[in-house]
Amino acid sequence: MIFSEAGQKIFELDRVGAFIWCKLGEGASLGDIYRGLAAQGIDEHTARQFTRQVVDVWIDRALLEVDWRMPTDCAFSAHLGRHRIDIRAANPDLLRRLLSPFSVSEQSAGGGDIAIEAMMLDEQVFLRAEDSSISRCEVDALAPTIKARVTERLIRNIRWVFSLHAASLVNDGMGLLLCGHPGAGKSTLTLQLVDAGFRYAGDDVALVGGDGTICGVPFALTLKEGSWDLLSRLHGDRYDATHCRSDGVRVRYVPIPDAQNESFSAGWIIFLNRVASGPTELTEIDRLDSMKRLIEHAFAGDGRLSQTGFLALRRIVAGAQSLQLTYCEAGEARRLLVDLCNGKA
Repeated sequence: MIFSEAGQKIFELDRVGAFIWCKLGEGASLGDIYRGLAAQGIDEHTARQFTRQVVDVWIDRALLEVDWRMPTDCAFSAHLGRHRIDIRAANPDLLRRLLSPFSVSEQSAGGGDIAIEAMMLDEQVFLRAEDSSISRCEVDALAPTIKARVTERLIRNIRWVFSLHAASLVNDGMGLLLCGHPGAGKSTLTLQLVDAGFRYAGDDVALVGGDGTICGVPFALTLKEGSWDLLSRLHGDRYDATHCRSDGVRVRYVPIPDAQNESFSAGWIIFLNRVASGPTELTEIDRLDSMKRLIEHAFAGDGRLSQTGFLALRRIVAGAQSLQLTYCEAGEARRLLVDLCNGKA
């Protein structure tokens, strides 16, 4: 039995659990534990699986502590959504993976209001936030997990009245929002428009202030498998490292160094309607319909649209042209949006 003073509980361990616990207490490595279990007739796969399960449970119940001592030279900072994010890693390989979803970073860390540390334990990565909460993921999912975790922190911050699930770009000082459900082609069109000279501000989330101005979250542009051919045509094989999201979707990251990190006003709100075939066309949408559609793509930290948020939403729609883009080919959609933003459509 083991006693948790913090939890005021007693836990009973079976023979295998007790063996693992005692070996950890002696300072044995996980490899030593696997070999010890093999000597007891347990195959390596089962030994690894069971050891990982019990260690995860013990850490969750605060029965085990993780050694979070980090090297000083494995760290970086990034600025997103008017926040400074500090990232620290236990080794250079983890650091390279953690850098993947960020467009621009500084080779130092400290003073950030969002902080995350990462370390390896066997084949898992453990993550700790500044509030000491711990989560874990597989190595291949590390970059998407970090992106998702930082994004959640940003959209729940009280300085923003709500956030929009939208890609955002800037052309001649005015913002272009691309709204659409997953699979509508936001990231692919964003890649096309960046190639056409638009300034990148984010491909997933846009944060809205009380005055109706918008601040994108310019992580590296995230492309799913359907966009990889276009990526290869535009950038060759520079960005062929593949990462796996928690839902099993494979993605690649394209850092955009000169991304827009300041707030801007929306000049165009585009709702994407991707179809299997047919012409590419823009259809104007009235303001009330635009507000309703934006609310469908909005998220507030407390789950409610406040009066301040409603007024901000009204300001966004009042100052922008709202249209639906029906398209099949991304190249044709790019041409039409470039003409629109240059006053030719």
